Amino acid sequence: MEPASRRQYFLRLVTVFVLYLSAGKLGLSVPFTSGNVSPVWPASGVALASVLLWEYEIWPGLALAAFVVNLLSPIPAISSIGIALGNTSSALLGGYLVRRFVSDKPSFERLRDVLGLIAFGAAIAPMVAASVGATTIFLTHIRAWSGFSSAWGIWWLGDAMGVLIVTPMFFTGRALTRSFNRARMIESFVLLFGLLATCFAIFGGRPGMKDDVLAFLAFPFVIWAAIRFRTFGAGIATFLIAAISVWGTALGNGPFVKHNPLHDAALLQLFIAVTAITGLVLGAVTTEREEAGEASATKERLLTELHQVQSSLQEAHAQLELRVRERTAELERAQEGLRALSGQLLTMQDEERRRIARELHDSAGQITVALGMNLTAILTETKNLTPTAGKACREASELVQQLSRELRTISYLLHPPLLDEAGLPPALTWLVDGFAQRSKISVKLDLAPDLGRFSPEVETAIFRVIQECLTNINKHSKSRAASIRIARERDEIKVEVRDQGRGMPSGSNGSHARGRVGVGIQGMRERITQLGGRFDIRSGKNGTTVIASVPAPNTAIQSVGTTAQGAS
Repeated sequence: MEPASRRQYFLRLVTVFVLYLSAGKLGLSVPFTSGNVSPVWPASGVALASVLLWEYEIWPGLALAAFVVNLLSPIPAISSIGIALGNTSSALLGGYLVRRFVSDKPSFERLRDVLGLIAFGAAIAPMVAASVGATTIFLTHIRAWSGFSSAWGIWWLGDAMGVLIVTPMFFTGRALTRSFNRARMIESFVLLFGLLATCFAIFGGRPGMKDDVLAFLAFPFVIWAAIRFRTFGAGIATFLIAAISVWGTALGNGPFVKHNPLHDAALLQLFIAVTAITGLVLGAVTTEREEAGEASATKERLLTELHQVQSSLQEAHAQLELRVRERTAELERAQEGLRALSGQLLTMQDEERRRIARELHDSAGQITVALGMNLTAILTETKNLTPTAGKACREASELVQQLSRELRTISYLLHPPLLDEAGLPPALTWLVDGFAQRSKISVKLDLAPDLGRFSPEVETAIFRVIQECLTNINKHSKSRAASIRIARERDEIKVEVRDQGRGMPSGSNGSHARGRVGVGIQGMRERITQLGGRFDIRSGKNGTTVIASVPAPNTAIQSVGTTAQGAS
């Protein structure tokens, strides 16, 4: 524990000790207390409030104060220990029950908090103190009241009175001060004067004030205090009534002195209990009703302001809606233009690939052929060449042949002539076989037997999608096998490319991640979208699957089907 925390904890212990000791001395000073069993024990209210405010770690201060206040009385020290244990346990139990079943931070300005205090703090918890305390004084041969049962009952009701009178005042004063003004101050003085005058008239020894019913003349002042000053006001009024009624009864005045001491003490306790419960409940109900009224007024005011704002915004909303529609139309036109431009760019890209492929085949290809022929002619004259020159010519001839093959491959990859001449099946078979030989990846090609021919745009798009998929598999997937399936489904052609690799990074696939996909994937999607098709990527730890569907009316030129297995 930090030094500052230790100082704060020590100050709390001292505060609890002083408050409990003072309240305990006050309770024991009641003249008709018997064997340290007081009809009103305000220290129990201090104890419960301390636990609710500062939790269970405050128990040493409570236990020490409970022991000292009884040790200073005429009872034996062993009795003081037992009573201290009972009182401390009662406070800890009451604090636990209120926190557990009512609220961790009760305010006692709500009806739920008040009812919880009555049930758990005033009814159940004091049974522990009464049971332990009455048993202790019985075992130590202390005569209290007329016996064990009467001592237990007076003890229990006395602790309950202390809880009902004292505990709420620790929590409700702050709310009262926020709304306390000059008018309320004058009203509070009038209320206080009337209450004191009435109580002194009832318990001050005036003739004719011996009827039990007359005690309830103080009730209107409790109701007044609860309605106007809420729970705190009701608590103050109850405290004054309890103090004056106990003082008057002890002097033999008032309506509770007509029977034996036990009967009179019980009547006095019931009177104080009814007064306290009435005040607390009425104060809590008043608080909730006032807050509900304030909330309702606030709601009405906000609704009125909202209606005014809505009325003033109707024209602005209409204008905004019109502008939104105009902007939406402009955006749709822009998107249509963008799609058209994207289609033109893809078409231009394909045309440029055709041109470059043609140039590589017709120009560079012819040059390499001529160069190879020249080197062959030179090699026929080996008798005129030195061994070194002959070796160099042979190596040059082999390099020219390799260059010719590479140029032919690049030309076909840019745009295979088979695609225009024979259609998708032969072109894809050539693509898959060449890819398998170069990459050592086994590729299964499954083409529907009724595939046929389609428009050049459809065939080119499908070929480019499969070509890009194979490139991605070789570069990124680490898969050693792949499969390609192309089939006709009604009036569309469906393409599915699957690998068995490590999958794509999170956020790189799907239609909602367009800002994160690569150029190749975006290009595939644009090609399929331009043709009115659908494009989807499904990727996981077991591999990636690319699915594309393109509208293709049944106007095939011819039916060509094949199934090819690429060699690894």
